[in-house]
Amino acid sequence: MHKSENSMEKLLTVVIPAYNAEKYIRRNLDALLLSDEKMKMMEILVVDDGGKDATGVITKEYTSRYPSTFFFCHKENGGHGSVINYGIEHATGKYFKVVDADDWLNNDELSDFLDMLQVHDEDLIASDYLCIEDETWKPLRKMGASADASKYGKHGRLSDGFVDQVIKMHSLTIKTAILKEMPDRMDEHCFYVDAEYITYPIPYAETVFYDQRNLYMYRLGRNGQSMDIHSMQRNRGQHLRVMKSLTDFYSRLPELAPPKKHYIERCIAQIVENQFQIDISLGNHPDMRKELRSWDRKLLKDYPEIYHSTRRKSITLLRMTNYWILPIGYLVLRCVKRF
Repeated sequence: MHKSENSMEKLLTVVIPAYNAEKYIRRNLDALLLSDEKMKMMEILVVDDGGKDATGVITKEYTSRYPSTFFFCHKENGGHGSVINYGIEHATGKYFKVVDADDWLNNDELSDFLDMLQVHDEDLIASDYLCIEDETWKPLRKMGASADASKYGKHGRLSDGFVDQVIKMHSLTIKTAILKEMPDRMDEHCFYVDAEYITYPIPYAETVFYDQRNLYMYRLGRNGQSMDIHSMQRNRGQHLRVMKSLTDFYSRLPELAPPKKHYIERCIAQIVENQFQIDISLGNHPDMRKELRSWDRKLLKDYPEIYHSTRRKSITLLRMTNYWILPIGYLVLRCVKRF
């Protein structure tokens, strides 16, 4: 069990949500091993979320070897959001990063990344990341934190419109104090809370630094991943729950600079776009057109700024045709996704 401290004494807290992760956890933890000096800068919280396998046994090898860096907690299952909430409560590092157990950080970049954190004080650090093929570990593609190469190595302000695209969880490193300050916490017993994690801190954050290191290694292609189309279909209700949590959050926002408010609208619009994908993938169901039209029209009525922040052409076409082309969208998506 990790012991919470009153003062922040580490540079970086890494929170690893681990549920039955014995197949992946050693790869994840080995990637965090650096020099003794660098290890002292990190706090690594491995949170076993009610799993039944050997994740804890493996992790305790690391807590024994590096007792001031690695900490292990086994708790009752509460989902990904509950682990992030636990991490926020117990973190002592100046900065905070979530790394899923089946992913890992790039060991070749991590030491320099820590050096960079020592000389920066921005609220958010946005780093590039690599998508990695499951099993082979082959790099598939690089995901840029910014579409503007000139922004790397520079810092700016959310309120000035410096951030040109939503910073994904894999890119994001954030000041722990901001997470502790914000009143909202992630939904528990629920998938898709990454959208909450990257959105809830924004009213309390201002400065951003763009870092071109490929820090996060994001595994793709694993069966059962929450973003797998079949998983998304099964968990449609949870996705709708997160979308409602985010729109409720939006309705409570204080007055913000227009660029910052628009950034939050884009964060929420992305989960709206994902909800469309789920519903399109179920477009052969006779009631799906009615359900999609119902929640989308409610979105337009209650949150027109979010409604108009969606960017996918498929969504525009569906809306223009009163959703009648949903069966065609289903066939196209089925061909593309091969489900």
